[in-house]
Amino acid sequence: MNIIPAFPAADFKEIEVWSDGLDYSINDFKGKVILLDFWTYTCVYCLRTLPTMDKIKKKYGDKGLIVIPIHSSEYEFAKDVNNTKRAISALGLDGYITGFDTKNKTWEEYGNSYWPKHVLIDREGFVRYEHPGYGNLSEFEEAISDLLDISYSNDEYPQKNHEGPEENEIAKVYGMHFVGMAPEICLGYSRIRRFGNNQKLKTNDYNILAEPSIILENNVYLRGKWRWDKERVKSSLDYKEKDPAIIFKYDKASNVNVIVGPDDSKPAIAEIRLDGKYLSEGQFGSHIKTNGEISYIETTWPFIYNIVKTKNTETHKVEIIPRSNNFCFYTFVFG
Repeated sequence: MNIIPAFPAADFKEIEVWSDGLDYSINDFKGKVILLDFWTYTCVYCLRTLPTMDKIKKKYGDKGLIVIPIHSSEYEFAKDVNNTKRAISALGLDGYITGFDTKNKTWEEYGNSYWPKHVLIDREGFVRYEHPGYGNLSEFEEAISDLLDISYSNDEYPQKNHEGPEENEIAKVYGMHFVGMAPEICLGYSRIRRFGNNQKLKTNDYNILAEPSIILENNVYLRGKWRWDKERVKSSLDYKEKDPAIIFKYDKASNVNVIVGPDDSKPAIAEIRLDGKYLSEGQFGSHIKTNGEISYIETTWPFIYNIVKTKNTETHKVEIIPRSNNFCFYTFVFG
């Protein structure tokens, strides 16, 4: 963590609700060292840091430290308290007191502009350390030990720079980041990069798109009829194209993760193909279903899903083919 000039910790601002239904202020935890974990359930780097937060809680929770997750939303759907509660349960975070910062006001109070970020507050209520981005246990322990006034040694981390996928469930599902992996790609018009279709699209409206003959690596393409919104694209099946698709040829990854969900209360379904074929043994992602032939994903709420998993880092063309009109796609994330 980065040591910074001490300043009084800002109080929680406009927290819509706390996970246990109570109300809290920073002063309620005076006398404890506080680790604020600013996260959002749609950020894979936040998810990859959750095991570290769990280790910190278990190791230092009885020594005077409390970990307080503050969930601040990256997407509109994540402002829905019910969606966030569902994510907390799915990720095994029910044992934490989590603040639902649906308007991102507390997030802003601490000068945040990205996820995750960690802020360490001493027993007197002063901010002393900050840590931006993903972190493993060894990156936090020296600062925590300083504020708890206990001894610390890094001898147990002589060669270890990150946790391997065999060591925590999050990494087993989504994989870990690595240098040179395929880039994260958002499809909404507010943040899209590397869009391959050579057509001018109407925003907040439906468009007809044709798949080009040449597919470049790490560019996203659309085929068929799609509505282009600020944060997402939404499928439409009322067009002659029988297989509308999102197409992405990634150059280096072993895990393909996607943020998808329905735009209503009904399940949204999409088939998943790799290099023009349905997934075979050794390619099934953690959230993939199959009827013995067709590989597909069925989503009932917006979440981050793992759709492809291979043993090695590989290059493939993935096609996501909606089979329902309510299927919405937000982002590709790799590992």
